[in-house]
Amino acid sequence: MNAHLATPTDFVFRAADRMRIDGCTHAIAREGMSLSLQCEHEALLDHYLGILLSNLRQESPENTIESYFPSNTDSLLNRFNEALAGQSVDQATRAPANASRAKIWIVHDAQNLPEAEIQLLARLIQNFPGANIRAILLMIGANASNNLSTFGRKILRWDIEAPNAEQAQAALETARTEGYLLPVTQLLKRIQHPSQKNEADINPQDVANFADPNPQDPNSSLRTQQVKQQVQAFHDKGQQAITQSTHRLGKWRKNNTLVGMAIGAALGLSTLSMLWIQPEAFGIYVGTKIKAHTPLPMEWPEPLNAPAKANTETAAQSISPASPTAPDQPR
Repeated sequence: MNAHLATPTDFVFRAADRMRIDGCTHAIAREGMSLSLQCEHEALLDHYLGILLSNLRQESPENTIESYFPSNTDSLLNRFNEALAGQSVDQATRAPANASRAKIWIVHDAQNLPEAEIQLLARLIQNFPGANIRAILLMIGANASNNLSTFGRKILRWDIEAPNAEQAQAALETARTEGYLLPVTQLLKRIQHPSQKNEADINPQDVANFADPNPQDPNSSLRTQQVKQQVQAFHDKGQQAITQSTHRLGKWRKNNTLVGMAIGAALGLSTLSMLWIQPEAFGIYVGTKIKAHTPLPMEWPEPLNAPAKANTETAAQSISPASPTAPDQPR
């Protein structure tokens, strides 16, 4: 795709398509050729026809472009007689002196014309060159065709093919870069219907890109805004949940700290109470002294003169003052 030539209304899916359009423009405007355009998709045919006609107007503005919807042979003959009005037979059968002032007929739905009418149109153009008429036959459909041999070498034929997945993707990327994504996306949506497209040729990326919103499209902008609002709502809910969780965690920590302090104080009071009531349990003795152990009497062995000592002690006791006084003896 030639990005430097593409505009929001002038874009193609292949570089070869651009060359074909340029070649057809020159052949119709300067060489007096007719053209047959056949395409399976009417939208793609109309798009390429618009580019071709725009080029023809730029290259030969003196030519006239007319639309023709044939209904029968009589209408074709009447239309051709109008083109030859004011000319003699000699002038009508000779090539015009001024070949630049041509009449370009856009023949719509040419696939529906009977073969005899197509042949009649070809003979009229060839036998009366003075009319200076070039025809662009538009044929829509996969099997749209007609016998164009009557035109001889004075007609070009172009079977326009729809872009494949790779070409469509390249066109979307170029359009996104150049700023005309909307018309490319709309055209691809019109020519790629599910009933006409082989699932094997579908590129998942193409489907995502077809739905790519463009700020120039109000509906796409609305969808984009709705998606942004949903994402923002999810984000806000997530932030709110995080805030609530953090707040609850702080409360939990604070409550647990108070509970711990209360339990610690209760344990301290319990310990002090036990210390006051039963200090002995903690190894503390209050108001009671431990009595010293009285040594046991030691028995010493008696000396050998124990009897004499006994007698002495007996004698001593006999003279002790505490003893009763003996009666006075006569002196």
